[in-house]
Amino acid sequence: MRTKWKLLIAIAAVVVIVAVAVVLINLRPTEQASQPEPTAGTDMVAGTLGFPVSKISIGEGGTTTAADGKTPIGYNGTCDSAAQAAANYTPVLHDVNTKTWEAQKATMKTLASDEAWIKDAVLLGDTFTTAAASGNFKSFDGGWLDRVDVKAGGLYRLVSCEAENRALIQVVYGGLRGGEAEPGGYFGTDSLELVWDGDWKISDVLVRIDDTELADKFPDQGPAGGLVGASTGEMPTLDNGLVSRYFENLSKEGWVEYANATR
Repeated sequence: MRTKWKLLIAIAAVVVIVAVAVVLINLRPTEQASQPEPTAGTDMVAGTLGFPVSKISIGEGGTTTAADGKTPIGYNGTCDSAAQAAANYTPVLHDVNTKTWEAQKATMKTLASDEAWIKDAVLLGDTFTTAAASGNFKSFDGGWLDRVDVKAGGLYRLVSCEAENRALIQVVYGGLRGGEAEPGGYFGTDSLELVWDGDWKISDVLVRIDDTELADKFPDQGPAGGLVGASTGEMPTLDNGLVSRYFENLSKEGWVEYANATR
């Protein structure tokens, strides 16, 4: 009788072990399935400012140049190329040099699918050149009145994109603006809508604060502001202190650094 009990206990132990093994095997796929799927860009490393760093570089992506001889155009229609186009087009929207302003206005038209926004962009540049001609605005470095450098800001946010169709992109840039003394540094954000027309073209850009129809398509208008202290005449670059200041009331979600941003 004692032998039978030992046999029954041994069999019960084996049954329990097998049952536990089956449960564990069945649980493993469930646990794996509950984990989030990897998303695009998870291979990016964090930069010095805490944002992920993309493999996309400013100044690349185009196959030829616009009429100004420096703005890359001729993209392949991918969302990565849309992010490159947005960075490369941004200086054309803001740079104002008394010696090249007329050529720059012509370049704006080659980047546009809808010229409605050009009137406002050109009006800003005309205001600078008029002030400079009257002596009320001091130029710097050979005729510059306003000059931006996307590498100085170096951030972008791809709000939405469909390849070879439409993209909403925001680009943070650094800038220098002339005046009565040394040019002062500042940062701004361009919010652009690009459409595909054999190339990425600007269909709209947020150049007016009252353009609510376009503004409503973006989470916010992005970081912007001047620098505290005396003007240095040097192009500013983002650092952790400035990021904390500019993003104090803004979300950092979705923002990515260009690979060759100045840091």
